[in-house]
Amino acid sequence: MSTTSFFRGVGVGMVAGAAVGAMVMSSRSAMKTGVGRAMKRMGNAMDAAWYDVQHAMR
Repeated sequence: MSTTSFFRGVGVGMVAGAAVGAMVMSSRSAMKTGVGRAMKRMGNAMDAAWYDVQHAMR
């Protein structure tokens, strides 16, 4: 698997997750909380993915 296809897949997953999250959220305050949690989870996932890519390239 090339790094380009990996990052393309991560990007598509982020867009799909955001779309599903936007459809599921009902109230504005719930959306703010949900978006904050989703951004934190996405940041953690990207950090973990970057660490894995760095480790694989060694």
